[in-house]
Amino acid sequence: MKILRSVAMAFFSLTLASPIFADEAYDIIKKQSTLPYPNTSRTVLILTNIDRNGSTEIEQIYQYGRDNKGVVDTVFDIKSPANIKGTRVLQQGKGSREDDRWIYMPNLRQVRRISMSDRSKQFVGCEFTYNDMAIRDVDEDTHEMMDKNAQIEVPGGRKYTCWKIKSVPLKKSHVEYSYRIQYIDKETYLPAKIEYFDKKDSNKLMKTYTTEEWKYLTTGLGNTYVMRMKVRIVNHITGRQTTIDVKDPVMEEKLSPSYFTQQYLQSGKAR
Repeated sequence: MKILRSVAMAFFSLTLASPIFADEAYDIIKKQSTLPYPNTSRTVLILTNIDRNGSTEIEQIYQYGRDNKGVVDTVFDIKSPANIKGTRVLQQGKGSREDDRWIYMPNLRQVRRISMSDRSKQFVGCEFTYNDMAIRDVDEDTHEMMDKNAQIEVPGGRKYTCWKIKSVPLKKSHVEYSYRIQYIDKETYLPAKIEYFDKKDSNKLMKTYTTEEWKYLTTGLGNTYVMRMKVRIVNHITGRQTTIDVKDPVMEEKLSPSYFTQQYLQSGKAR
């Protein structure tokens, strides 16, 4: 009788394991996607595009961000190279709804809305897509715990202890991959690595994102935030890759709301 009772208890714990893991994975991704954000921020982004043959092209982008009633608004103002200088992108957070995204193209002298179908395309010629440059809502995917203690090392040598979680999009037409494997750092909840798998062949690794450098930054108001200082994305299909280095971050200082308007996209001037 004791043996039967033990078997029954073991079976019961196994039946509970799946939803417990699912909840844990969801909670981790939820925390990762809702890390504290300063009320304002501005940085300089140095994008280095590297071809398969090793040749490089460098882009300089000014980035402005704000916490707008719990959602994040971001502006990217491209300063170089000359062929894309003056291009500006605005992402306006909408919470659980799809973000609004707008782009100003100086050669056309007009602002247009970035459609859902265009968000899987390259962001101003780099290997990051428009989707990669935004925060994905936790409820847009299902999440499954694969490993609670994954040990990884990323380019540059930084080592992480991570939760390894598989995230599958509910609306596959909105993204350029079939699913992601996310490695979430246990110390910071940053994505240490993300592996994207091909839409046509779900066993084929399409691209890999890594956080190579991060640091804690304390503002003049005494608040501390974790900031990614260098990230990389490698396209395994084309052999191209892009690194982003963050320079001169400034947080929680006065920033005009006019940056986050279509008027700024057109003029490049904040009031």
